[in-house]
Amino acid sequence: MTKVQQNLVINQILPLIPKNKRGFASRFNPCHILEAIFHKLKTGCQWSRIFADIEGVKYPFSYQTVYSYYNKWSKLGMFEEVFNRIKERHHEQIDTCCLNLDGTQSLSKKGGEEVGYQMRKKGRTSNILVMTDSKGRPLEFGDVLSGNHNDQYNVVKQVKRMFQGLEACGLSFNKSYLNMDKGFDNQLLRKYCQRLKVIPNVKENIRNRKTTKRGRKRFFDDKIYKSRFVNEQTFAWMDSYRTLLIRFDVLARNWKSWHFLAAALILVKV
Repeated sequence: MTKVQQNLVINQILPLIPKNKRGFASRFNPCHILEAIFHKLKTGCQWSRIFADIEGVKYPFSYQTVYSYYNKWSKLGMFEEVFNRIKERHHEQIDTCCLNLDGTQSLSKKGGEEVGYQMRKKGRTSNILVMTDSKGRPLEFGDVLSGNHNDQYNVVKQVKRMFQGLEACGLSFNKSYLNMDKGFDNQLLRKYCQRLKVIPNVKENIRNRKTTKRGRKRFFDDKIYKSRFVNEQTFAWMDSYRTLLIRFDVLARNWKSWHFLAAALILVKV
């Protein structure tokens, strides 16, 4: 994350910061607060250690002030709005001819909202679905779910909100392919995609069927399916922001806001 990329995102955030309706105007520079938030996102440090290595600068406020503003702005949905604005700004670079859907798990150390035990991870985790384009650019995020839920939990509602988000940003997905692994082999999800004129390219899960399917086989293109591994590139980009590796946020919306910030920086970078 270069200084130029960070400043581009900061310039998108500054107009969205609401002014105080009552009382005195804040005496803190919002750019300094945002720089501290980005430092937390990148390094994954504790809030109390946020000023330890920001180029030796000592800002005239405490880490509690930074967290207070982050929590306030997250509650207002500012980081999601910034992400949507940057998507609109990079509209021409986004390729929606082939979309990819996958989930990512993060260990949770402090518990909190939407945290559950995941047998595969041998710990308490939170799960979030990510939709990317054909180049691996993150486009939409699902809800934060506890780790004990599988990928099909409320998947139709989540995918519906994702496509509504793409439509709101002016992105077309007519006749696009949606690559999903066999964990998303769901008849309701297939039908919903077909109603949107999106072609579901899902590897069939043989455990869902005891007998051979009669009639015409479902559409599946292995060559297109292999392109979904750009998601691994996306997750590698997101893991470079160390705050996303292990969840310490108690509130689910605060945890999701970190994903919006990281995705905004990835879109600016890519």
